[in-house]
Amino acid sequence: MRNRLLNLYSRNAQIGAGIKAEGNTIYLYDYIAGSEADAQWWGGVSAEGFTRQLMAMDGDVSVRIDSPGGDVFGGRAIAQAIREYDGKVTCHIDGLAASAASYIAISGDHVVAAPGAFMMIHRAWTLMIGNSADFRAEADLLDKIDASIAASYAAKAGGETDWIALMDKESWFTGDEALALGLIDEVLPEQGGKAANAGKRGWNLSAFDHPPVNKIPAPAPEPVPEPAPAPVPSDADEIAARQRRLAVDLLTQSA
Repeated sequence: MRNRLLNLYSRNAQIGAGIKAEGNTIYLYDYIAGSEADAQWWGGVSAEGFTRQLMAMDGDVSVRIDSPGGDVFGGRAIAQAIREYDGKVTCHIDGLAASAASYIAISGDHVVAAPGAFMMIHRAWTLMIGNSADFRAEADLLDKIDASIAASYAAKAGGETDWIALMDKESWFTGDEALALGLIDEVLPEQGGKAANAGKRGWNLSAFDHPPVNKIPAPAPEPVPEPAPAPVPSDADEIAARQRRLAVDLLTQSA
């Protein structure tokens, strides 16, 4: 069985843009690392790096997200830093908020999805070595992690949605679907003349089971023109051809 975590990290290591702050906006355009050391080795954004940027700001803040997810506890720490920030935090899903990035997104005071943005929720993954007892204990821990994440979705959305069931089948939501479930607060309208989803980075999502595919049909192939039919000789053409053949025959006989 493929190792999903290593797949996610290694195949997106050169795609992410790390973390960047401009004014009171933080761009989280990378996957979530478990520590600063992991971020330096694998790439990605650590909770330490994000929190340093956030705590250096005053007033209301925007967090712009385009991330395939990553470390569950790194994501939890980032989400908690957002919740504890003194000012209002608006989280914008510019492209993708998958896995750990999904509960970072919902930690904002106001959650906005760009046109064409997606959110994905699923059960937690792990990587470990050990004996059968170790694996049983790890499975119990994963169940607790799943339950805590489901509780966060429920707290944001309200209602009686079975979040574990949705996580179990790796659910991908459009902005409108996430809005209907209560995970976000707003879907931005399309803006004519402006490129939507400037943050979308073309993540390698092969670690996941059911990533969304491009629903836009491929353009129809250019029609191949049929060859023009051979011209049908007219009676005059046929008579002229016979006259030429007769002339050739006569010249041959007289030679």
